[in-house]
Amino acid sequence: MSMHLAADSRVRTPDPGSGEVIPALGEKARKRKPYGQWVSGSLILAVIFMFIWTQAGNENLDWSGVGQFMFHPAILKGITVTLQLAVFSMMISVVLAFGIALMCQSRNRVASAVGKLYVWFFRGVPLLVQILIWFNLAVLYPTILGTDTNQLISGFTAGLCALSLAESGYMAEIIRGGIISVNKGQTEAGLSIGLTRGQALRRIVLPQTIRVIIPPTGNQFIGLLKASSLVSAIGGSDLLTQTQLIYGQNFKIVPLLIVATAWYLILVSVASVGQYFLERKFNPEAASSGLNLRQIFTGRPARRQQPSLLTKADES
Repeated sequence: MSMHLAADSRVRTPDPGSGEVIPALGEKARKRKPYGQWVSGSLILAVIFMFIWTQAGNENLDWSGVGQFMFHPAILKGITVTLQLAVFSMMISVVLAFGIALMCQSRNRVASAVGKLYVWFFRGVPLLVQILIWFNLAVLYPTILGTDTNQLISGFTAGLCALSLAESGYMAEIIRGGIISVNKGQTEAGLSIGLTRGQALRRIVLPQTIRVIIPPTGNQFIGLLKASSLVSAIGGSDLLTQTQLIYGQNFKIVPLLIVATAWYLILVSVASVGQYFLERKFNPEAASSGLNLRQIFTGRPARRQQPSLLTKADES
């Protein structure tokens, strides 16, 4: 059947026997060039370049000191402690949060009330206050299991406990949100075919929940990387603590703070890339598309070329 479009004189009917494919109508349409975006983008880049150029020549920043301490053994030790705090805290908080989320969703009113009270408390008390409470736990309990509390609760241990419990309050809500995002009808369908409620949770609900909770969990881990700097208030040997110890001796405050800033940015960037690939693993649609570095930092999906409508009609 011939197609005639008066709006575009370039569109013509293909010869049925030639196998010729006509491109989509809007494929060759010319787009307006975004001159305004180019100008504004150029101005922004110019301002950023001028700022970097002026700071690069600022003698007060002491860039030689930045290079001197960038890979200092104490700084590298602090990075290791920061990573340990973030990773271990996230692992512990996920385990605790899963149980708390199930308690909040429980039909048992007592369990549900306890779970909601747990979330309310650990989300409501500031993290720094929790760290200080754990570090001074010996005031309430001088001994624990016959051992001096001050020996058990070091700066690292106090920070780990506070970060884990505080983070579990947030993660419990994230996991609960993932659980309630799955339609209840799927659980009922699993029960109708003979699965127990626990089996339906493991085999039907959780696989779909993981896909939902991974993005916010990645954000929470990045937040833990930064929140671990609060452990410096009790001398937890993290990156900021080691930075403060060094500039407390040589008084090179700004260069060492730049070193700490650079390392935090590096750790966050690596975690962001890891989150991107983890999301792709549990997201079949993202896994089917190619790697796009733009997605890592912007979160925008890759553009897909739409097939020609006339091509579909011709094939049918």
